[in-house]
Amino acid sequence: MSAPAAPGAPARPLRGRSARRPGAASGAGHLVRSALRRDRALIAVWAAVTVGVVLGGVAAAETTYPTAQDRQDRWEQLQSVPMFVLFQSRAFADTAEALAVQQAFAGGTMCAALGAILLVVRGTRAEESSGRRELLGGLPLGRHADLAAALAVALGSGAALGALIACGLIVSGMPVAGSVALGLVTAMAVWTGAGTAALAAQLTSGPGRAVGLAFGAFYLLHLIRGLGAMAGGDALRLTWVTPQGSWENLRSFADEQWWALLPALIWIVLTVAAAFALADRRDLGAGLLPQRPGRVRGAGWLRSVPALTWRLDRVPLAGWAVAVAVTGLAMGYVGAGAMAEYADMPWVRGMGAELGVAPADTFFTYVVFVFVFPVAAQALFTALRIRREETSGTAELLLSGPTGRTAWALAHAGAALAAPVALLAVLGVSVGLGSGLGGGQLWADVARFTGLTLSLAPAVWVVVGVAVLAQGLVPRLSTAVGWTALGAGIVTEIAVKTGLIPELLFLLLSPFAHVNPYYQGSVITYPALTALAAALVAAGVWALRRRDLPV
Repeated sequence: MSAPAAPGAPARPLRGRSARRPGAASGAGHLVRSALRRDRALIAVWAAVTVGVVLGGVAAAETTYPTAQDRQDRWEQLQSVPMFVLFQSRAFADTAEALAVQQAFAGGTMCAALGAILLVVRGTRAEESSGRRELLGGLPLGRHADLAAALAVALGSGAALGALIACGLIVSGMPVAGSVALGLVTAMAVWTGAGTAALAAQLTSGPGRAVGLAFGAFYLLHLIRGLGAMAGGDALRLTWVTPQGSWENLRSFADEQWWALLPALIWIVLTVAAAFALADRRDLGAGLLPQRPGRVRGAGWLRSVPALTWRLDRVPLAGWAVAVAVTGLAMGYVGAGAMAEYADMPWVRGMGAELGVAPADTFFTYVVFVFVFPVAAQALFTALRIRREETSGTAELLLSGPTGRTAWALAHAGAALAAPVALLAVLGVSVGLGSGLGGGQLWADVARFTGLTLSLAPAVWVVVGVAVLAQGLVPRLSTAVGWTALGAGIVTEIAVKTGLIPELLFLLLSPFAHVNPYYQGSVITYPALTALAAALVAAGVWALRRRDLPV
């Protein structure tokens, strides 16, 4: 037993573990285990959707392009219509596998990146916004433990996804080199999304803004790659500026160039390093981008729950609207001339007959339908705010006043139902404007394409209704249920086109099947989907009123 120090004597410095301050990432291992438990449903759904998009498309290559003539026709389509290159990717060979990779490139990489973005934002910015990170600050955790843990989960998940896809392709009989290359592309997409999300989490002060900024940046990089690939010549250098261009230049299933991944690796390292560096320059819970202070007194019309919801959702919605408008204008302007030039080709006339539209509108109709899925993702994220408000404690504070649960839930559900209508209207108007400026009939094109895009809204409403119902009945699983509903729509869309599932199963599992131009629904389709969405929302609000809050 040591003797007490004499009065006035200097205290001896502590030795051993108690003398050491926790390192910047100390305790990250504990947070990794917590994140894996918390996000296990999200990881499972994300992995299933990503693997389904990639493996389903490539594995069914022989079914999609069974003959040499089919592959040659597809090759000619890619050379003649630049919009395929802009929104999907280039093809480097006319083999079935290379052409299938060209189609799956955009969807697979975006699904992979979106899951990584959600994981990183939930492990960093969402934890800070809810106050849990501040509570954990009393434990021996390093300042960057949450960021290190979130990145470890995302990067490890990316490696596992890449290995799973590569092994699945090899087992199905695909060439080993191309299978490994496509697995690496998927892993790189996850890692790039994780690095971008880590950087966005340091810049913004809310989880919704961080997700929107990260995914918006990822999609913008994809379009920059597409613009360079579409222009050709010296503009091809743009494909080396973005990580997506590096993955594309890897040339999966077409004489792979492994060194092409080096720029993408450098990009990932730089974004992760920048995220850690910026984390030291901000306060906990705050972002580096300045926030404009609001007025001291608000307007009278702001004293309602719908007005509060509008203020919460207006910035992300505006960002989505700008991105959709820019993309729609570019698509309409460039695509109008291309489709007018190639409208007489046999494959264009055949595709127009299947869609029930004029040959010059075939590509627009196809791409507009593809856009319904990211719009549905934005609406779903908005609808799930009910659960986020509940778990963060904000709902309890709000409902302690004169606001009732029904009004509160309906305000968030209404925002989720209105957002896709606004975005789809912006898409239709922008495509019509671009088409008119590119040589079409301006107002006629605007009216035609806006009507087409708005017809997709009822399918999105059904997904929103499923999310609201899940938050009322099974709140802890509501996030997984909502994203599973959207993922089922995407996976079954791919599966039915490649012949993996029958058309009847597609119509039963996906609301998007009933607004798909290929299936040309009846007159009652749209009222029926609207009524189903309304019933789901009503049942969800009723269930929310009858359970404890929070659960």
